[in-house]
Amino acid sequence: MNILVINWTWYPSGGDWTYVENVVDLYEQKGHHVIPFSMKDDRNFPSPYSDYFIENIDYKKINRRSITQGIKVVSKSIYSTEAQKNLEQLLNDVKIDFAHINVIHHYITPTILKILKEKNIPIIWTLHEYTPICPESTFISHDQICERCFGGAFYNCITHSCKKGSYLASTVAALENYVHKYLNYYEYVDHYVCPSVFLYEKFRSFNFFADKLVQLYHGYDYTEIAAAALKPRLFAEKYIVFVGRLEKIKGAHTILHAMQQCPDIELKIIGTGTQEQVLQEFKETNGLNNVTFLGKKTKQETLQIINGAEFLICASEWYEVLGFTVVEAMALGKPVIGSAIGAIPEMVIDGQTGLLFEPGNYNQLAEKIRLLYADSQQIAELGKNAQQHINQLINTQKHFEGLQKLIPGL
Repeated sequence: MNILVINWTWYPSGGDWTYVENVVDLYEQKGHHVIPFSMKDDRNFPSPYSDYFIENIDYKKINRRSITQGIKVVSKSIYSTEAQKNLEQLLNDVKIDFAHINVIHHYITPTILKILKEKNIPIIWTLHEYTPICPESTFISHDQICERCFGGAFYNCITHSCKKGSYLASTVAALENYVHKYLNYYEYVDHYVCPSVFLYEKFRSFNFFADKLVQLYHGYDYTEIAAAALKPRLFAEKYIVFVGRLEKIKGAHTILHAMQQCPDIELKIIGTGTQEQVLQEFKETNGLNNVTFLGKKTKQETLQIINGAEFLICASEWYEVLGFTVVEAMALGKPVIGSAIGAIPEMVIDGQTGLLFEPGNYNQLAEKIRLLYADSQQIAELGKNAQQHINQLINTQKHFEGLQKLIPGL
């Protein structure tokens, strides 16, 4: 089969790309041909279909003085005639059996659904975030969980300046949701694939095409995990690790507060983000000599560092959709101390595959860190359980069998 896989990037760009890369490999291993449709970028992996990609959208222009350029960027982020035109040309040139959509909001936009429907192409959409029911995408407003837009009341995003604390950005986000709800192109999708029970239940509770929602955990190619497990430790000392974007919703600040109460425990932090300088300053101001910022690392380096750690901390403070960092740590036989929010408890079973704590509660987190760090037997036991659990939950064969039920002939 010729499978059209659509995503806003065609290069490593986060958890959504981890899934895209895995599912593309899976399709190809099963003998299918993948045709990508994305946005042009110098970082993209080469593709014979890149001429069909849309031009890169530069959101920085919204913050510049050129009102004309800003309006162009905003209009393209809501309704992309370019994406429609380019996709239509691609479909005229290449026979497509079905389309698999991933992240397209703000860039390729849901307007392409109309083109696919007109060609009678079956559509599945793997949901990686909450944009169709939350203009801000994460259910976070000013660092707090927010569900005020329930029932399509997207104006709340504007009145509370939820998007980046900006009235303009929030207005654009809300307008985008209103336009797509009015056009109702979402109706053209045959199945919405939900990577976790939490996301599935959240979309159901918001009355978003409940009859089209399908809960199906991601697959994952554990080849790199196996290779990393065989490599030597990169650090000789005993330590714990955090891997993720240094943003408020990922909870790195909560971890640093907790580490103030764990002065004899070494923490290594992998990742970069807008909060990096603030976190570095907090470290210096509070004399956290037990915390080391490692910056951005390659996939293999990251896996090696996780493999050498006692355990991993996932302190997210938003409705985490799944979290591949947790998947990778558990696959390496490492327990995880995770915040009890979003889909994290589906992987981190308290007292069995790791430990849970209340999101943002750094005192509770510190206590969990100290207790687990001091108990090597529990670390080993939880790590063994974690590996078994994640291999069963995030399983490529199960994922493919689930996709086969959605796409006849796959």
